[in-house]
Amino acid sequence: MSASRQWEALSPVLTPWLIETVRTLGYSQMTPVQASSIPLFCSNKDVVVEAVTGSGKTIAFLIPVIEIILRAGLVDRGHVAGIIVAPTRELASQIYSVLNSVLEFQPATTTTLKAQLLIGGSSTVANDVQTFLSEAPQIVVGTPGRLLEFLGSPQVRSSRLEVLVLDEADRLLELGFDKTVSGILRILPKQRRTGLFSATVTSAVGELVRVGLRNPVKVIVKVGDGEHEQKVPTTLSISYSVLSPDSKIPCLIHRINTLKYRKAIVYFPTCASVVYFYSLLMSVWPKLQGSQSVDTQLFSLHGKLPQGPRTKTLNNFINTVKKSVLLTTDVAARGLDIPEVDVVIQIDPPYEASMFLHRAGRAARAGRYGEGYLFLTKGREESYVDLLQVKKVRLQETHEIDISDLKTEFYRKLREWILESRENHDMAVKAYVSYVRFYTKHTMISIFRMSEFDFVGFGRAYGLLRLPSMPELKSAQGIPENGWLVEDIAMDAYKYKDPQKEQARLVQLSHRDRKAATKLGPPKTTPKAWSDQSERKERREVRREKKKHKREAIAGTNGNEDSPSDSEELEADWKTLISDRKKKRKVDSDITFDL
Repeated sequence: MSASRQWEALSPVLTPWLIETVRTLGYSQMTPVQASSIPLFCSNKDVVVEAVTGSGKTIAFLIPVIEIILRAGLVDRGHVAGIIVAPTRELASQIYSVLNSVLEFQPATTTTLKAQLLIGGSSTVANDVQTFLSEAPQIVVGTPGRLLEFLGSPQVRSSRLEVLVLDEADRLLELGFDKTVSGILRILPKQRRTGLFSATVTSAVGELVRVGLRNPVKVIVKVGDGEHEQKVPTTLSISYSVLSPDSKIPCLIHRINTLKYRKAIVYFPTCASVVYFYSLLMSVWPKLQGSQSVDTQLFSLHGKLPQGPRTKTLNNFINTVKKSVLLTTDVAARGLDIPEVDVVIQIDPPYEASMFLHRAGRAARAGRYGEGYLFLTKGREESYVDLLQVKKVRLQETHEIDISDLKTEFYRKLREWILESRENHDMAVKAYVSYVRFYTKHTMISIFRMSEFDFVGFGRAYGLLRLPSMPELKSAQGIPENGWLVEDIAMDAYKYKDPQKEQARLVQLSHRDRKAATKLGPPKTTPKAWSDQSERKERREVRREKKKHKREAIAGTNGNEDSPSDSEELEADWKTLISDRKKKRKVDSDITFDL
C-alpha cells in the first residue's frame, strides 16, 4: 500500500476527525482520484477532475468542501457557504445522504455543519427558503433549476460563499442546463473555490471551465496507459452477445436465473419497455421452469414515475437485503452509487455511446468487482463493438448456451398472459411503438438503420398479435397482410378486464356492426396511426405543462422540475423533427424515445 494513498498522508491539510470519519465509513485508503484532487482542492485551487465512473469522485469533493468551510468558520444565518450542483434529483439526494453520513461524526466541540437538499417535486421554493432560514445550514445540495430559484430569493445571501462544486458537469450540459448554470455563476461571488467533476470533459465543459473557474488545475485519472488505456475500471469485465430479437428476453431470464449477484440492474431503452417487461416478468417469470423469482425481488424505475414513487423505489432497491433486480432506463445510469451492484445488463445499446460507460459503471464501484453484459441484435449492430473499441472500451464476445427449451416455454407463457386481457396487448403495443421510435432517433445512424430493422421479429419478441398502424411500416419489407402475426385470434371477443374500457369497446363494435348492416360501408376517415395519436397527445401535454408552469411562476410556488421535464423534451424533439422535415424528408410522426 503506497503511503500517498493512505488517509494519514493528508493530515497536514485535513481536520483529524475527517480522516477518522472516512476510515470509519469503510474507505481504508484513497482512490487515485481522491489522492490526486483532495490536496489540491483543499489548498485553495480550482480543480477540474476527469475520472472514470466509480472512481470515488463524490468523496473527492465532499471532504474538501467540509474542510474549506470549517477553516472559514461559521457564517451568519441566511448566508450559504457551500453549494453542490448535481444534474438529477436522484444524484443530488445521494450526495446529500453521503454528506450527512460524514457530518454525523462531527465532534461536539467543533463547529457544527449542516446541509440542506434542494430538489423539485418534494417542496416549494418558498418552503425551502423558510427551512434554510430556520435551520441555518451552511451547505446546500441541489439540482440547477431549484438552486437558481433558491439563490434568487432576496432572503438568501451568497456573498460569503466559500466553495462551489459542479458534479457530472458534462451531464449538466447535456440536459440543457447551460443557461441555468450560467445564471447560478452570475449570482455567486468570483472569490470562491470551484471544483468541476466529470467522467468526461467535453468541449462544452471546457467552455464552462473558462467561464466559471480561475486558472484551474486539471486532474485526469486514467486506467492503464498508451494503447492499453481503458475508459472502464479494471475490476469491471464487459461482454456482449449477438442475438435474434426473440432471444433477448429469454437470454435475460437465463442470466438473472444463473448469474451470481447481490444486485443487478437491467437497462431498457424506453419507459414503456420498462413498464411492459416489468409487468410481464412479474407474471411469467415465476411460472418458468428453473425460475429464481422466489428468491429474487424485482423493481421498476423510469422517468415517467412521479418523484415520490421514484425515490421510494430507488431507496427500496438500495436497502433491500434480498437478491434483487432493477429494471430501469437511463434515469439510473449516471452518478448514482448503488451499493452491491454486481451485474449490469443492457438489453440494447443506449441512445448515445457515452451513456454505455455510465450504465456499465453502476457495477464495479470503489474497487468492487463487477460484470457487464450487452445484447446486440444480429446484423449491423455488431459494428457497435468496433465503435466501443475506438472509445477504449474492450468487450469480449460470449457465445450463449442452448436455451431453446426456455425460449419455447417463455413464449407459450407470454401468449397466455397477453390473452388474459386486452390491456396487456395494449401495453405491448405501446412498448413496441416506443422502441421503434427509439431506434429511429438513435444517434449512430450508420449502425442503427431503419431500413434493416426487423419489424416482424421485434413484434413477435414483444408478444404482439398484430403490428400497430404506424408510418414506419409503409416502406418496410416482409410485413404480413394487415399486420397480423397470428391467425387464430378472434379480436372481437378479446376483452378488457377494465369494465369501462370493455364497455367502450363494445359500443364501438356495435357502431361498426350497424354501419355494416345498413351498408354504409366503413367510415370515411381511416383509423389514426398509433404514432399520430401519441403525437397529438404529447403536444397537448406540452401546452398543459407550459400553462401550469406559468401559473406556478405567477403564484411564486413553482415546483420547478430539476431535469428537463418530459414535456420540454417532447417540445425539443418536435422542433428537431420540423427542422429535419425541411432539410431531409417528410417524417410522419414523433414520439420521444423515453416513453
